[in-house]
Amino acid sequence: MEKFLLDPTAPEALTSEVMHKVVLNGIDFELPENIWDAIDDAFGNYWNVEVGYGCWPDFNSAVRSISNWLRKEHIIFPLDKISTIVTVMFDWIEQVPGATLDDSEVVIPHSCEDFERIRQKIKKQEQMLMQELSAEFAPQFNDTMTNFVYISDKLKEFYPNVYSRLTKLFDEMEIEWGEVKGTKDIWIRDYMPIQLSNDRFLVYKYDPDYLKDSGEKYLTDSYAMSKSVLHNCQKLDSSITLDGGNVVTCAGHRILTDKVFQENGKPIYDPVFCRCLFEALDSDIIFLPWHCDNPHEPNADVYGHADGLIHWTGDNRVLMSNHRDFFPEEADEVKRRLEAVGFEVKEMLFDVPNPNRDFNWAYINYLEVGNKIIVPTFGIPEDEQALKYIREANPDSIVRGFRMRDIVRNGGALHCITWNIKKSELPFEPEEHNSILPF
Repeated sequence: MEKFLLDPTAPEALTSEVMHKVVLNGIDFELPENIWDAIDDAFGNYWNVEVGYGCWPDFNSAVRSISNWLRKEHIIFPLDKISTIVTVMFDWIEQVPGATLDDSEVVIPHSCEDFERIRQKIKKQEQMLMQELSAEFAPQFNDTMTNFVYISDKLKEFYPNVYSRLTKLFDEMEIEWGEVKGTKDIWIRDYMPIQLSNDRFLVYKYDPDYLKDSGEKYLTDSYAMSKSVLHNCQKLDSSITLDGGNVVTCAGHRILTDKVFQENGKPIYDPVFCRCLFEALDSDIIFLPWHCDNPHEPNADVYGHADGLIHWTGDNRVLMSNHRDFFPEEADEVKRRLEAVGFEVKEMLFDVPNPNRDFNWAYINYLEVGNKIIVPTFGIPEDEQALKYIREANPDSIVRGFRMRDIVRNGGALHCITWNIKKSELPFEPEEHNSILPF
């Protein structure tokens, strides 16, 4: 990374251009231009508006202010990196007599003694801040926090061989598991509640359009299932129609395809309905594009599930399926929308002589329980490359393959037939369902 020769006594020492170079000199990680521009705006607002003339800036409030600013701009950037950047900026400002961002902005004059007091205060607060903010900005509940897997009781009935091999693998990997009784199909992910936190679950209406022709034969009652399994926790009811497979948690965001609007009879990106979703999922939402012009066409995506497109792999990293092989323009848009809010997207593209598109879309639909990952495999050349992608994206995880051609031929994979949660013994009695959306 290029280093710049800079002079803190120069007249322009606190312009945005110089400060950018100061930061680049002081960090050892990549800082994209768009994220620097947002941080620069955020710091300017903090310094000139929140602190103001003659007041005392401090490390805590600066990091907090910038982090909040980035969140409002829908930009994901690790807190430790924001802290490093603020430290570099403050260290530079300490060397500059009379601190001003540029000649046209508010001046915050301090004597050398003042700057020394600020410096000492910053050093003392730095460790305290990181402990405080690590709790305040704890990662949104995600698969790495789970410790238990449920499967449908129908899996044993419809696919006894898969059931036997999968539960044996759970035992080998020391993954605790259980069955949900009274289900009507194997796709347990789609009708079971969404875990929002250790003790809060969202229960939604499960009534997908792709089951309309079958009546109630395969339509599992999501509310009844939640009552049968969840006891010592808070269940939040919503009348919004959802599929659990269309909700993927990614670093402070929930990712859904925009099929959710069609499912609920709403105009696409309807602002009132968007607000209902934000409140129900307790999160910012990124909508990915979805289309199904003719459900009878080969490779037509009638389900519109985000878990068939992406999987979060920590921090701001997202692994994406080979959607480009089927719908390149839509893949471009998926990637653009994720990158626009700061995600780094890695596509699983396969370099084999005869790609098998009946199966190779499904690798992304893997199961992650804590630091243990099980990936669907099919006995095709793409298996080795898919496992390599997932292992590289999750270097601290144990990754195993699980062959499952029969299931995938019916449109789903491993994530679809499992429901992983964090199961814990809670010290309070079950709460009544709370209707959170009169929608």
